[in-house]
Amino acid sequence: MSYAVRSLLVLALIASLGGAATHAAVEGGELATSYAEAQERGRRDESDPQTMNYHRDVLLPEFSARYRSLLGACQASLPQPDQTPFSFVAAIGAQGEVLRVWSDRSPPVYSCLRGRLLFERFSPPPRAPFYLYIHMRFTK
Repeated sequence: MSYAVRSLLVLALIASLGGAATHAAVEGGELATSYAEAQERGRRDESDPQTMNYHRDVLLPEFSARYRSLLGACQASLPQPDQTPFSFVAAIGAQGEVLRVWSDRSPPVYSCLRGRLLFERFSPPPRAPFYLYIHMRFTK
C-alpha cells in the first residue's frame, strides 16, 4: 500500500473518530474536557445506583476478559515488559462504542492499549456517555 493511500486512510479514520465524538455530544451531553473531569465522572458512574449494576455485573467482566488479552498482546509487542502504573477513563456511547479515552500518563503499554480500545464495542450502557475508570498497577 502506498504512502499516499495510507495517509488518506489515516485521515478518514481521524475524521470518523471526530464524528463519533460530535454525535456523542449531541446524544448524551458534552464529553469531559480533561482527564480529571473524566475520572470524576467515572467514579460517579461506578457508584450511581442507576449504573452500578451495569458497571459491576456487565461492563467490568466484559472489559476484563478483553483487556487481559489486549494487555498480553501489547506487552508482547514491546522490547521489554512495561511495568509503569497508569490510569485511564473510557467514555462509552449509547451503542457501546468507545467515544474517547483519557489518561493520566502515556507509558508504552498504554499507548498500545489505547489504539485498540478506541475500536472496542461493549454492551450498551443504561446512560451515555458512561465513563469507565480503570487504574492499572503491575505486580512483578
